[in-house]
Amino acid sequence: MAFNSTVPSGVFAALRVRDYRIYWSTGLVSNIGSAMQGVALDWFVLTRTHSGTALGWVAGLQFAPVLLFGLWGGVLADRHDRRTLLLWTQALYAAQALLLTGMVLSGHAPLWLLYVLSFALGCVFTVENPARLSFVTELVGRPLIPRAAGLNILSLNAARLVGPAIAGVLIGAIGTGWVFALNAASFTVVLAGLLSIRPQEGTAPGPDRPPWTGAGAAGLRYVAARPELVGVFTVFGLTATFAVNFPTTLTLFAGRVFDVGSRGLGFMNTALAVGTVAGTLAATRGISPRVRTVVVGALLFGGFEALAALMPSYPAFLVLLLPVGFTLMTLNTAVSAFVQSEVSDAMRGRVMAVYTVISMGGSPVGAPAVGWISQHAGVRWGLAGGAAVAVLVAAAVAWWLAHRTPAPAALTAPAGARPNPAPSRTAAREPTREPSTGGTSRD
Repeated sequence: MAFNSTVPSGVFAALRVRDYRIYWSTGLVSNIGSAMQGVALDWFVLTRTHSGTALGWVAGLQFAPVLLFGLWGGVLADRHDRRTLLLWTQALYAAQALLLTGMVLSGHAPLWLLYVLSFALGCVFTVENPARLSFVTELVGRPLIPRAAGLNILSLNAARLVGPAIAGVLIGAIGTGWVFALNAASFTVVLAGLLSIRPQEGTAPGPDRPPWTGAGAAGLRYVAARPELVGVFTVFGLTATFAVNFPTTLTLFAGRVFDVGSRGLGFMNTALAVGTVAGTLAATRGISPRVRTVVVGALLFGGFEALAALMPSYPAFLVLLLPVGFTLMTLNTAVSAFVQSEVSDAMRGRVMAVYTVISMGGSPVGAPAVGWISQHAGVRWGLAGGAAVAVLVAAAVAWWLAHRTPAPAALTAPAGARPNPAPSRTAAREPTREPSTGGTSRD
């Protein structure tokens, strides 16, 4: 199969490629299953422990491996066949879901074992995430990467739109254990799709694979030498750590503030997903890769999230979740566009590994912290405190960059206008952590 040198027009152009069409459609099924499991796991932990702290630890432990091992996940994906890595990681995801099913249905699900399984899930994700995003290049070729990236984000957000609502109904109808079983079954669809795919020859890692020693540190040094990248990563990292903990905050709002049960929690996640889908569709029309766009996105997201924390009624809270999701997706897209336009081809994989660590690695700190605040100061304070962090850090970084550079170009000039911008070769990433529904999402 030879890639066409011309770029087909249309948002869905990448689906004309057979292998990517299989990859995307089977991934959509699995994304829905994972969104269902995330809601079911959060609800199971809350109803069993009645502890916001425990809920925060379950969410945080899923992303602790990203913080610990994330810099080497991309190196591993560059050194080995990505399709093989994906087959193994999807099988391990299915095994984790089957273990949860057996534990819950048998009535033997100790909290410590849920913690262990959450951490194990994160270990698999640390390898699977860079392999999955890099694998897209092998399916569609470089010219179609932007369109394939948009479809990946659309798949994830569509799953967040459908999965939580289905889970909310099924938890009450058949119980959390069978929701875990359905997620395990969804991975058989992904495995079958991967087995039927034959990537383009010559796109797999070659003999010039990066060495283990020093590969991760090189990415850190590259970022540290560029103030605007440091500023963008600071805004995004602290916002993701403290303001994007929806598996914890939404579950607590459903159970303690509005008392709407699992079905109400499902509708909360669905409302958030409607906003993110709308934000994704708007972003496909183009977002300028500017630091200013990142700053404004964080300010708007924090503002709407703070307003949501103050809403006195469940319907009003649902309405505010729409702009929360929309502005979060605007922020995510702006960060991805900026980073992709700033990074040279030679360093792209390692810098994107740093990006993954920053966007997801803060959850082991943020999720337990938000859970603790919600437990001791009140659920509304847990959500509002994270929103305040987003607003303050965005304002601080804007001030720092404006005073650090001799001209306001850092806040006004498009990143693509800088000398010799590197063309994008990898799919733009959205932090699958957050608005994660409690399980590690796959876009």
